[in-house]
Amino acid sequence: MPFTLPRGLPVLPTVLLVSIFATPLRAQQVEYSIRFVDIAAQVGIGARISHGDPGKEWIAEANGSGTAVLDYDDDGWMDVLVLSGSTMEALRRFVADQPAPRGAARVYLYRNIEGRRFEDVTAKSGLDCPFWATGANAADYDNDGDVDILITTIGVDLLYRNEGDGTFTEVGAKAGLNRFLSWHTGSSFGDIDSDGHLDLYVAGYLSFESLPMEGEAPVCDYRGLGVFCGPLNLEAGTDALYRNNGDGTFTEISGQAGVASRPPRYGFTPVIEDFNQDGRLDIFVANDSDPNSLFLNGGDGSFHEDALAAGLAYNADGKKQSDMGACVGDYDSDGDLDILTTTFSEDYFPLFAQREPGVYEDVAFASALKRESVPDLGWACGFSDFDNDGDRDLWLANGHVYPTAGRLASTTYRQAIKILENRNGGFSSFPEATASIPKNSYRGAASGDFDNDGRVDLFVLPIDGSPALLSNRTENRHSWVGFSLRLRHGNREGIGARVEIKYCGKRQFDTLRNGGGYLSRSDPRIHFGLGDCRQIDTVNVYWPTSEMQVFRNLDADQWVELVETQ
Repeated sequence: MPFTLPRGLPVLPTVLLVSIFATPLRAQQVEYSIRFVDIAAQVGIGARISHGDPGKEWIAEANGSGTAVLDYDDDGWMDVLVLSGSTMEALRRFVADQPAPRGAARVYLYRNIEGRRFEDVTAKSGLDCPFWATGANAADYDNDGDVDILITTIGVDLLYRNEGDGTFTEVGAKAGLNRFLSWHTGSSFGDIDSDGHLDLYVAGYLSFESLPMEGEAPVCDYRGLGVFCGPLNLEAGTDALYRNNGDGTFTEISGQAGVASRPPRYGFTPVIEDFNQDGRLDIFVANDSDPNSLFLNGGDGSFHEDALAAGLAYNADGKKQSDMGACVGDYDSDGDLDILTTTFSEDYFPLFAQREPGVYEDVAFASALKRESVPDLGWACGFSDFDNDGDRDLWLANGHVYPTAGRLASTTYRQAIKILENRNGGFSSFPEATASIPKNSYRGAASGDFDNDGRVDLFVLPIDGSPALLSNRTENRHSWVGFSLRLRHGNREGIGARVEIKYCGKRQFDTLRNGGGYLSRSDPRIHFGLGDCRQIDTVNVYWPTSEMQVFRNLDADQWVELVETQ
């Protein structure tokens, strides 16, 4: 039976308009390559990112900020939220409760105009950030049908409720978020207690009290270079787990849930996901200079730390690393989720393959990542099928923290956005893909299909400078399909749902998760490359409500909205 949507619910727009993103696909092409072009300036994205002074003498100036891909106006086109940092002078004034000096904007919202250009709508949106912005996230936390925005900061976290008319209202205090001064970084929304409301985990980096900001900048030695100090020998910040009360407010439950029952760690990137396949959502956190954390959901409101037993605390050498970003996906197409973390230069990025439910093995050496990643200092990352051949490639946003790193023979300050093509579960470097993109010291980044043509694009922020919008110009005849999910009640976006497709004798799956990457939120839709297949036989959706729904006989090359029947 042909697939049809419930009456009144439209298919998301496919590419029917002439777009500055698009290039014609050649009718006959045998060989092809993944290729990106930066079109940010052409399409009207003029944000300016800055984090302190260029010399980066303080740790607050080094870690950068994030971006969020979201459809805030629910028109089917992905918009972009961009965050910028601040200055040490403004941070000192804030701590002293003095008026901050006027400076550059710290938040930008760009509306996507049908895949052709972006409009800066920040001024009329009501978004603002008086603090040092760090992490960007978005989710419909109040289940009113439109997506809201969370901005984590060095300061106080900000929760902006979407009013549905293009404007936002800051409700962090009213919603129950902590008003303690904190250095918070990444965040992740997920329904950890299966009550239909999105709970929230926020990672902490340094305690505000230990953050160096006064007097002469402290200098530490890194391989003969005089550099800023931290985070080692500074007090780690505390993470926060919030339960959604279902009335637009949150209650912090870190202590009673057990996620605060260990010494604090330098947290960067949390992901809420079912990491041991028991049907309950767990919490993974990539930590800097500390072992990673894995909190397994006991199903009774409690969590227990299990990263060591799961094989995720350390790399294959048994060493803790300075992990920044984390990405999750079934890179080896074996039906379960794997995890990659990015880390410091002169080290390698571990790739944790799930060997059995909840048990992981670092396979970076076998996948060629150990060799590829050693010179890089990695931040954001993700698994995306850029060439639509049916497996997930890997993208990495890299950049050193020390501007003088180029004096070392083994690394550089400005580094490349790397694309590694997936070839039978192993990764092969593809420098030609981003050859036209200047090297920089990159930080937050997100993937998304900004022109709805089925080719996944990238949006990447530098530590200082202008964002890059990498339009995917890969040319081949491969097909694809993409899904947005919609629950009629409760968790409206369907975060936590699992989608399995069967097509031309093959199968793939992915889950709709929030979090991961680095300080950023990628396209909230699920995308699959299909290779030469032109039709999907079945789509099985396992909703967070535990209902399983089957859709049959979908045509390829379209974005489709799947709606829960209940």
